Amino acid sequence: MNVSKKEISILIEIVFSVLFAIFFLPYFYVNRFEIYDFDTSIVKLIEIIIFSVIYFSLSYTLLEIFIRKKIINDERDALIDLKSYKMGYLLYEISLFSFIGAIILSQMYQNNGGLVFLIVLWLVLVSFIKSVYQLYLYRKS
Repeated sequence: MNVSKKEISILIEIVFSVLFAIFFLPYFYVNRFEIYDFDTSIVKLIEIIIFSVIYFSLSYTLLEIFIRKKIINDERDALIDLKSYKMGYLLYEISLFSFIGAIILSQMYQNNGGLVFLIVLWLVLVSFIKSVYQLYLYRKS
């Protein structure tokens, strides 16, 4: 299977979404019934930032070392990017209405912890779906 450099960079984003869900989403899930305290979560936020910086730095450095070809963006790439970002923004808007409905209808999300968990979960899901759709468009065309 011949995979381009652009497709590998999309796979890097997909793997990051999965790793984020595995390593960091359980923290937000466990604390979803508590009042969210930013002072106690600052350590977790620093861990997320450090993990993201190290992961993307290392992955894109290795990508550049092993695949030296330049990425040439043409009209097809622009169209695929536009379609995938359109899908992502539509999902963000749907999730916004879901958040509003969840806040109004459910007592579980009345505290801040449940709302933070729901927001982080939707952000990870939307990012994952957008990247998978973008990879599908690259493989299809």
